[in-house]
Amino acid sequence: MMDTLGNAILGMVFLALSLAGTFLMYKLWGYPFDEQQQKSTAPRPLVLLHRAIGYLYLAIYLYLMSQMVPRLWQYQVELPARTVAHLMLGMAIGVLLLAKVMIVRFFKYLEAQMAPLLGTGLLVCTALLIGLSVPFAWREHYLSQRAAGGPAFERENLARVAALLPQAGFPAEVPVAALATPAALRQGRAVLLKKCVQCHDLRTVLLRPKTPGQWRETVARMAERAVLAEPLNEFEQRFATAYLIAITPELQKSAMTIRQQEIKREEARAAIAAVSATLPQELPAAQAAAEADLSAARTLFEQTCSQCHSLGNIEKSPPASAADATALLDRMIDNGLDVTDEEFEQLVFYLTRTYGKN
Repeated sequence: MMDTLGNAILGMVFLALSLAGTFLMYKLWGYPFDEQQQKSTAPRPLVLLHRAIGYLYLAIYLYLMSQMVPRLWQYQVELPARTVAHLMLGMAIGVLLLAKVMIVRFFKYLEAQMAPLLGTGLLVCTALLIGLSVPFAWREHYLSQRAAGGPAFERENLARVAALLPQAGFPAEVPVAALATPAALRQGRAVLLKKCVQCHDLRTVLLRPKTPGQWRETVARMAERAVLAEPLNEFEQRFATAYLIAITPELQKSAMTIRQQEIKREEARAAIAAVSATLPQELPAAQAAAEADLSAARTLFEQTCSQCHSLGNIEKSPPASAADATALLDRMIDNGLDVTDEEFEQLVFYLTRTYGKN
């Protein structure tokens, strides 16, 4: 199976062939067509070149589909939206190719009307397909190149992996010390990216950190469940387990960050609820002026709310009351707004004073 970089390059070639084929198609249809002989008067070399591009395009398409279909067949979780779109575009290209071949080979009378449309449709679908896949493949390759010097390969972490590998439950004859090397960890990462993703989204593997023994059991269980894809052999299981143990601290940090963000959002919602309970439905102008300085509140509003969107957005649907302003800011908290209780009150005051109906 081709690696990520190879697939990205092949995808670019696939798109280039589609562009070249479509360009030649437009050019060839500019030549007069002999209705009696059902044959174009275009130069023979151009016709042969267009045909060769078409055959090569078809060959690459069949190869890419041969990689995609087995992987999707074994997917063990719901397909991500991008994968669904990728699959639908791949199927659409197949249908268009089949229709074009049938028209060119068996239904010549439809060729003049349908062939240009089908060719253009192939170009559009190909461009969308490559746009959904190749940029992510290049990014993955870039990250994999950077990973060679990442935290998982640092000397301190390698020592940690060497100390933990005996707890993974490998047979006594396995040289665990040899698995705690940069070369072995790179092999484990390659196994994870090439084979583990054939059956499920990588996020399901890296969802939460595990102990060495749990990683060993997870990898062994996945190897046993392989059906169409090439199963992991014993050596690949060892490398993958070692790499997962190596990146566990990073997974732990990620899990802690996510949890801290959840706690912060919960605290923000609780603070909003407490402040909302003390706010009247309408703030009289005199009382509002006494509670906060309008100029300072306006400055806070401009500095805070302009970080994510235009200040003009508020004009489209301004809050009519303190309750409306509170609800608006509540939604902004859910979208990432980070303010203190005092700042929240100032923003409610400013929005109510500026846009509220007195």
